[in-house]
Amino acid sequence: MEQLKLLIGPESSFNLKDEPASNLISRQIVVTRTEVTHKRLGDIPEFHQHGFTLTRLNRAGIEMVPHGNIFLQLGDTIKVVGTAEGVQNVADAVGNSIKKLEAPDIAPIFMGIVLGVILGSIPFHFPNIPVSVKIGMAGGPLIIALILSRFGSLFYLNNYTTNSANLMIRELGIALFLASVGLGSGQNLTQAFADGSGWKWMVMGVFITLIPLLILGYVARYFFRRTYFEICGLLAGASTDPPALAFALKTAGNDIPSATYATVYPLAMILRIVAAQLLILAFS
Repeated sequence: MEQLKLLIGPESSFNLKDEPASNLISRQIVVTRTEVTHKRLGDIPEFHQHGFTLTRLNRAGIEMVPHGNIFLQLGDTIKVVGTAEGVQNVADAVGNSIKKLEAPDIAPIFMGIVLGVILGSIPFHFPNIPVSVKIGMAGGPLIIALILSRFGSLFYLNNYTTNSANLMIRELGIALFLASVGLGSGQNLTQAFADGSGWKWMVMGVFITLIPLLILGYVARYFFRRTYFEICGLLAGASTDPPALAFALKTAGNDIPSATYATVYPLAMILRIVAAQLLILAFS
C-alpha cells in the first residue's frame, strides 16, 4: 500500500457511492451474444461510450482486468461500474441472457476430438531416431483444444459449454483414463510381485517422481513467486498426470491449476515420448 501511495497519491476518504448526488451502480453482466465474441474488446463500438467502466472479467473462475486486445467468450462475466444507463448499454451489447447459455454447443468439442485424434496419429520423424514418434490420443486433442481456444474466434467457433456439461465430460474422461491404465497394467501386477521385484520398482518410481517435483515446486515458489494453486497445476502438468489435476482442481475450488497445467502439459508429454526413445537408443 505504501508503494502504491508513492505512485498514485495518498488514500482518500471520498466515497462516490456515499455521495448524495452519486448515481453509480455496479453490476455483473454475462456475455451471451456471439457477435461480440469474434472481435477485440477495443473494436466493439458500444464500448467506446461514456458512463461506464469495465473493471473485471471473470472467465472459468479466473479473474482478469479487461483490456482492448482481449477477445470475449460466451459465458464470460463482466463487472461494470457506471451509471444505470451506461451499464444497461453494456448489457444490451453483450446480451446478458442466461437462457441462451442453457444449451451447450457440442459441435466444436467433437470437431476438436476428431482433429486431435488425427494429429495424435501423425508420425513425426526426428534426426538419428529410427522409430517415428506420435504424440498419441491424449496429446493430440489437448493441443487442438489449445489452438481452438486461442484462435477459434477467428473462425467463428464458440467453445462454450455449460458448467455441468463441462464437469461431466471432465469426470468421465478421468474415469476412462484410470480404467484404461488399470486394465493395461493390472495383468502384469501379479508377476511383478511374484518374483520380488515389484517393491523395488515401486520405490524407484517414488524417488524418480518425487525428487523432480520437489525441485520444481521449490523453484516455482521461491524463484518465480508462483501461487500455490498455480504450482499444483504446474506439477500435475509436468508429471502429465490428469488425476493429479483433478485432485488439484477439487482442492483449489477454482480453475487456476488448469491454466498452468495446459501450459506445460503438451511440452512435457512430447519431451517424455522423445526422451523415452533417446534412452532406449542410449542403452541399447
